[in-house]
Amino acid sequence: MSNNENILITGGTGLVGMNLTNRFINMGINPISIGYSKGEKQYDLRNQLEVKELFDYYSPDIVFHLAAKVGGIYANISQKSTFYIDNTLMNTNIIGEIQKRKISYVFAMGTGCAYPKRLEKKVLHEEDFLDGIPEITNDAYAYSKRNLLVHLKTCADDHSMRYIYCIPSNLYGPYDNFHPKYSHVVPGLIIRILEAKKKDISKVKVWGTGKARRDFLYIDDLIDAMINLFENDSSNGSVNVASRNLTEISRLAEIICNVIDYKGEIEYDLSYPEGQKQRKFNIDKITSIGWSPTHTLEQGLTKTIEWCLNNPKLCI
Repeated sequence: MSNNENILITGGTGLVGMNLTNRFINMGINPISIGYSKGEKQYDLRNQLEVKELFDYYSPDIVFHLAAKVGGIYANISQKSTFYIDNTLMNTNIIGEIQKRKISYVFAMGTGCAYPKRLEKKVLHEEDFLDGIPEITNDAYAYSKRNLLVHLKTCADDHSMRYIYCIPSNLYGPYDNFHPKYSHVVPGLIIRILEAKKKDISKVKVWGTGKARRDFLYIDDLIDAMINLFENDSSNGSVNVASRNLTEISRLAEIICNVIDYKGEIEYDLSYPEGQKQRKFNIDKITSIGWSPTHTLEQGLTKTIEWCLNNPKLCI
């Protein structure tokens, strides 16, 4: 990595993009970070002409494509066409420009929720990512993310482009989306439990049985993995990044309640879906180059909740 190389980060104001941008700055590298409130000009990545203008203006040598329309189960169920169309347009336009300009390296963010539904009781290996129908509650988003991987593969085949397609487990941390309705499970629970404590509400509702198990990964651990992959010349293709620890949603809620000191009740609503029963990732590929997570779930949640309390305007 050279300070003379232009590094473009799309989705620079999101959970991954903001934390990656801050890490690069701390390393003495100033990336071009494009997001909803960053940069000299905003670009609609769904618009092919605006994406061309973006690449013309900044002339990136390296691209971290992190931009995506994301959300939890409710958002995915209620906005399927928007999730599919917006993400497919963004991915196609960005990778298309990379392909035209023969940019030699791209780091793209995938999603663990796109793994086939049939594998929910098995260990998830990178080579199985495209082999089967995804969970129905997030299938539109999942297919758009699978399309991204297929597009990267074709570029690698046609132009010898080097790429990383990162498949993370459930991420959480500072700069996440803490919307009480449309967010993922960790920030959604945090903001609802904080609000319940503030307003002295005795119950917080959670979708499903609470028995679904997820691998929760603190954002700093993901950023460590991303930097490790980026600096490793032999890294290429799809890579799972996860903590290797599965936690029931009920246990997650219990930990958050303990950290916040909320004494109310968690109520599980069985009339709502909870997605795949579990997602257990094989992480041999990422650990083989020297990475391992350093945060326990309790440590990561404590840091996230402290950040949220110290940044109430951002924790919305």
